[in-house]
Amino acid sequence: MTLLAIEETSEEAAITVGGSYDQNKWNVTTLIRKRTDTTPKFIGPIAPATARPVESPLANAGNSILDGYKWNDTEDYVFVGDSSTAANTRKVQMYVFNKTTSVWTWNGYITLTLPYRTAAAAVTMRGMKIVRDLYTTGTAAVSGTAVTGTSTAWLTSRLAVGTRIGFGSTDPTAIGTWYQISAIGSDTGITLTASAGTIGDGAYVIEDLRLAFTVTNATPANGSGLFLTKGLRPELFTGGGTTIPAATTVDNIRAVYWLSDAAVTQIHNVPYNCCVMPTRDSWTQHYCYYLDGHSPTDISKFNIRAALTLTAGVDPANAWTFATGIMTIAGTIVATNNGGMWMASHGAGSGLNCMYWCTTTRVYCSKDSSITNGGTSWFDAAMTEVPPGGVNTFALTSAINQVCYDSVIDRFIVSTSGATGFRHYVTQFRGDGSQMDHIWGCNLKQIAQGSADAGITPFHNNLEVALTMISVNGMLYVLTTGTTALNNIMHNIPVGTHWTYAASKSQRLVCPKMSTPNCQKFQRVFVIRDRIIGGDNLGQPPEPITIYYRTTGISDNSGSWTQVTDGNDLTGVSGSSEIQFAIDFRILGAQCVPARIFSVGVVYNDFGNDSHYQSSADKSDKTSKRFAWRFATAFGGTVPKLYVRLYDAVSKTLLLTDDTVTAGYGAWSKSTNDGGAWGSYDTSDKANETTYIRYTPTTLADNIKVIYVVSQT
Repeated sequence: MTLLAIEETSEEAAITVGGSYDQNKWNVTTLIRKRTDTTPKFIGPIAPATARPVESPLANAGNSILDGYKWNDTEDYVFVGDSSTAANTRKVQMYVFNKTTSVWTWNGYITLTLPYRTAAAAVTMRGMKIVRDLYTTGTAAVSGTAVTGTSTAWLTSRLAVGTRIGFGSTDPTAIGTWYQISAIGSDTGITLTASAGTIGDGAYVIEDLRLAFTVTNATPANGSGLFLTKGLRPELFTGGGTTIPAATTVDNIRAVYWLSDAAVTQIHNVPYNCCVMPTRDSWTQHYCYYLDGHSPTDISKFNIRAALTLTAGVDPANAWTFATGIMTIAGTIVATNNGGMWMASHGAGSGLNCMYWCTTTRVYCSKDSSITNGGTSWFDAAMTEVPPGGVNTFALTSAINQVCYDSVIDRFIVSTSGATGFRHYVTQFRGDGSQMDHIWGCNLKQIAQGSADAGITPFHNNLEVALTMISVNGMLYVLTTGTTALNNIMHNIPVGTHWTYAASKSQRLVCPKMSTPNCQKFQRVFVIRDRIIGGDNLGQPPEPITIYYRTTGISDNSGSWTQVTDGNDLTGVSGSSEIQFAIDFRILGAQCVPARIFSVGVVYNDFGNDSHYQSSADKSDKTSKRFAWRFATAFGGTVPKLYVRLYDAVSKTLLLTDDTVTAGYGAWSKSTNDGGAWGSYDTSDKANETTYIRYTPTTLADNIKVIYVVSQT
């Protein structure tokens, strides 16, 4: 047999993100990308990168609230709210994360001016949610600044002045030029701030972008609770900042509105979060909730698309729907960015919209259907902190700090305060008291300031401070909530590619098929990957990978995968004319640094002879069923043990295997005079150019086309 190898490098073309399966290409996913901007090029999960809000041009300290959304396959928009020292205004920064190049770009910020019942007062932001709706009903035509709609309901749908509109498509990512809306006069009439020329009647899209947020106030009745900013668009987040004014008496314009729960004095005035329903019921109904600690704990419900009646920017209970009754909660409720409203596919709230939130010792699930006016049974299940491996493997922290949900892996990410090196969890909602699934993160004391050594590896470092987090389609964004450049650091972690979930969530890297003609058996798979990311001194080793193979169902992606054992051994895999490999990546580890793949290859034996021998048709005899080889190349010493294998040339089935020591199924002989005389086989090296060996099996069926091979293994 001849030992051969074939290799596929990451230089090979990869299909586009989200594309259909192609057996001849690298099949990447929404969270696995081919990087062509690096040397060497590689394929792997989206690499972690670092953003530094304190070192942004705004240099705002104490940023601790996150939200965001997917803009397109390449970019996510991430918004950072400040909740540091209380102030009369609050700032929100916008970042764009490029998922192909792993580059953070700071877009800018807005300043929110809050309305108050009396004098302005310092407030602390407690929760924040970006609410984005796309209105595409009907068609629109443009003449200058005048937009005329057909079958539209712009005014009835309470769209906000200040938002943006694009023409020619209902897909916002396909819009080349956006126009700002300066007025909405009717259901069919919009005015733009600048002329769009003449555009024929056709498709359009309005991006209605809002920001719901909650604050607490030193004087609660004067400015605590839920606030809503309407009329936003990404262009407002600029390097110089855009100030959003407090509302006055006009609804649905660009302004900040206070959705109060009472006409005179705010009652539910200690919000801990801001939980917006994942989808709206209609253009006039979209509910928002917050956990409230005023007496001592209940939940308030608001309709953030309600028509507002305003006095100095305050709506006196038109948006407010109701409050539940009071319940007693175990543990201390976390006071900032505490959870959200999600629909998980498992656990106590499976398939239902539920508010998930936490205390220092538990994660709670409150079904939307359980949150009722005056109701006192508004949480349905609780998950206690049970680390993976149990409390004798990892000690309880009793310092749970936040919970968020990732829809790609259908798991909850639970963070701790980070104090004294506490780690974090990813888990199913386990209301039965069983162990959480994964533990991740650590504190390596590495400082990720902009002036840090270039040889460090970007990764999330706990830094022994709390973190805030959101997850956008499998990408976890985490921000340590310190107040200085040392500890206010943001990273991305592609949790959706973690090897536990990769196969079921289509986040597995599938390599091009490899042709292995005349393969008798496989030997080993090899993967060329980074041994360390960053410099040799300060870099970090990436997390491990798992390799899978298949030899059938390759063309149509129907074949099942088998895991390769440790050592990358394939000697037990039957020969095949083609083979394909797939790779799963571990993400949830200490540093969460994914591996980078440069190439994948396979070593195999074909039906060829050992390189020292050549098949001899002249000295073989099909009548007597003898198979001969010329001794073509000397070993330079004693001939090692040789093996003979006879295969059915049609079916490639192994008919017989024997060796020169055992000779259990036939006889070996040797000639040194060009076959003139044959004697007993020996292990002497090549004598001359007329040295031959041959093998005669004891029995062999008739009428078989035979491939005969001599080898050392």
